[in-house]
Amino acid sequence: MLKDHHTETTVLVLALVMGLLMAIAVMLLDGVPFNISNLFKIWAMITLVIILVSILLPYKAWSSVFCRKLGCKPGTLGWKLADGIVPSLILNTFNTLIVSAANIFYNEAIPASEQFGHWLHGCLRDWPITLVISYFVAFVAEYCGELAAEKYAKE
Repeated sequence: MLKDHHTETTVLVLALVMGLLMAIAVMLLDGVPFNISNLFKIWAMITLVIILVSILLPYKAWSSVFCRKLGCKPGTLGWKLADGIVPSLILNTFNTLIVSAANIFYNEAIPASEQFGHWLHGCLRDWPITLVISYFVAFVAEYCGELAAEKYAKE
């Protein structure tokens, strides 16, 4: 992510857009009351996880290797569709585990003895659904990131 200004801009805008759209989706999915406080808290957590994972893991490079192993040609529709799988798997997994933990562990409304079970159940319930949602949301978020990078990140 930190290799050039264009990539930094793309990932930052992608994280903000994806964080917002995923926060709304998670709030609807989990029945979290829709208010600015909950939206901001969940949006901030998702966005932070995306940024940190993007800094630490080269998931786009792994995705390119995956696409080549599938026999996809760069620039084709097949490549574009396959290229979203690895990032969605990685980002969704980290977000599901970390954001769920932040909302459940040390939550005084949930007895300490039940917190791990709630977390595990929530992860198992939400992960497959949010994986599909994040896969499709990533196309919108990446498009927004690329638009911003093209406009503001001219080297």
